[in-house]
Amino acid sequence: MISTQRLAPLSRFSNAWPYVLGTGLVVQLTGLLFNNDGSRYATQTYLSLFVPALLLLLFRRLSAATWRQPSGGILLGLCAWVLLCGWLNPGSSSGPSHWSKIVLLVLLYVFAVASLVRQPRVFAGLLVAAVTVAAVFAWLTLYYQFGVLDKPLDYQALRLTGRLSELGWNGLADLDHPIVAGLYYGVFAVLATGLLVALPVRAWQAALLVLGMLGLLAYILLTFSRGAWFATAAGVVVMLLLFPNLKAKTLLGSGTLLLLAALLIFWPEIQYERQVGLSHRELIWANWGERLPTFWLWGAGAGADFEFVFPPPAQWSVKHAHSLYLQFWFEYGLPGILLLVALLASLLWKGWTCRAEPLARLGLALLAFALVAMVSDIYAIFHRPSPYWVVFWFPVGILLGVQRPPSASGAA
Repeated sequence: MISTQRLAPLSRFSNAWPYVLGTGLVVQLTGLLFNNDGSRYATQTYLSLFVPALLLLLFRRLSAATWRQPSGGILLGLCAWVLLCGWLNPGSSSGPSHWSKIVLLVLLYVFAVASLVRQPRVFAGLLVAAVTVAAVFAWLTLYYQFGVLDKPLDYQALRLTGRLSELGWNGLADLDHPIVAGLYYGVFAVLATGLLVALPVRAWQAALLVLGMLGLLAYILLTFSRGAWFATAAGVVVMLLLFPNLKAKTLLGSGTLLLLAALLIFWPEIQYERQVGLSHRELIWANWGERLPTFWLWGAGAGADFEFVFPPPAQWSVKHAHSLYLQFWFEYGLPGILLLVALLASLLWKGWTCRAEPLARLGLALLAFALVAMVSDIYAIFHRPSPYWVVFWFPVGILLGVQRPPSASGAA
């Protein structure tokens, strides 16, 4: 009798944890939109996601199975190297306590996502909720910016001073920079595509998903972040190719026709975008190459700034290499970049071998999005929770959590 009473709370926790973590993950994914205070978002994320994830991890005795797989082992190795750099490299931006906290949060996050992936119905529900919130805020932003504030729909005005990055009302949905906003909403555009082609939706549900996708894609377009454009295109195309059904083929065909029409209609604007080129990133990358001998082996330190001052007549400077791959090598040296590449390769391989599972295909499409985005825009993945966690760590968690069906052992 006593032992049964003691086990009762654990049993209730075991039944409730998917919904508790699911709520926390929705808050983490979308809280940046409905909060106008960063500290409030952080508090909500800690209480609703990280604390329950820590309790579940301890309840499962550290969930050895999650980390025993090749991708999990490489991730642990990468986190260990980040800790070593943060503790021992004198160029690191913060002390051991900071990097211990960051690594712990990353591991709790990917563990939470991986655990929820093994509850497909709950995970599908939270994806629907997150996409709905993001699509609503995308449409609200378009309405408020162009309907209430009466911002002109003129290419030159939008390109130079009107790129979207915030709702514009009461500090809501403020993502600080158009590039960040484009990448953040791009993840939800890929997710909306996946929900449409993967789920058996009714006509009205499909219409709502298409409406949400249109709002998300319009927002991404008006950020004028070409990195977000290419990343979203890569993620959506991979998603459609991995779900070769009638809906996917219809979207792929109609999207191709729309793209061809846009090329004809907006050819002068496209030529201008081509002339903008890499927005002087080539100068940053060339300087990175010149400085490579000073950091190539052990790195400059965890969180170290890559300082670059543009030559005259420019009047500005940057503090990161404008490429996650280059910045990561700069901070963590050769072992760090090799571990990152190994992690990405192992996740791609696992997703491909598990592609019979719809969530594996979803993870692959999101990872394709992240791989493209990291070429020119993302500057950090080991830092406090931010939109970049949605871009990078979310698909990592999905692919860590997917499992190959026993019946598919002879397939693929």
